[in-house]
Amino acid sequence: MPLLRLDERLISDEEIFNVLRRNYQIPMVVRELILEQETASIALETGLEEKLLNDFCKQRQLESPEALQGFLRANHLDEALLKKMVSRPERVMRYREERWGPRANSLYLKHKDRYDMVTYRRLQCGNADLLQEVFFRIKDREESWESLARQFNPGDPQANARVGPVPASQLEPPLLEALRQSGVGKVIRPIQLDHQTVLAELEAFEASQFDNKLREQILREEFDAWLKEACSKMLNKVTFSS
Repeated sequence: MPLLRLDERLISDEEIFNVLRRNYQIPMVVRELILEQETASIALETGLEEKLLNDFCKQRQLESPEALQGFLRANHLDEALLKKMVSRPERVMRYREERWGPRANSLYLKHKDRYDMVTYRRLQCGNADLLQEVFFRIKDREESWESLARQFNPGDPQANARVGPVPASQLEPPLLEALRQSGVGKVIRPIQLDHQTVLAELEAFEASQFDNKLREQILREEFDAWLKEACSKMLNKVTFSS
């Protein structure tokens, strides 16, 4: 059954899906269908969709009817589809709140450590023997992190080996554990991480606080993890009729 007309040519649904498959777009289609289904029941207040559309038009300078119609034609949309598009972020936000909001605090407590902020010094290279030598030079205060960082990065005169503050979740687990155990101001012995050897020293450790910003981050993370898993499961069930 034709779904699309290009000039005088009718394009079938099979041709359209073959184009999507050749361009690796089926995961995107599945993702959109899952989001459409899950957020369809999220109600918006009367007039909110219209307001979101008006805000979109102001941002894109589409305030005249002619400009809006030109935009719709150029992007092969109609106003109903555009309203769905501009209201999607609001629906997703409300879906996150409805599904994970009541559990946000317990989710934070469950994974509290990953949100702690860490500031530390770090040097790394593929030569374990060199890092062992550097370890003793820093430990014995023969050289500073700054001077060694510039030697490791000769093209960066501002190099100082400092990283952070960054969430603890961004650190490799073995490195994070070693820094926690060593405490502030103590250089840890070189650690092998994949194909790199890492030398580090903890400068500061700041325990996380459950505020609105972190709460929103947790809701986004839970949503993203759920969506990734839902897409993976659905993609395993995708079939095409021959």
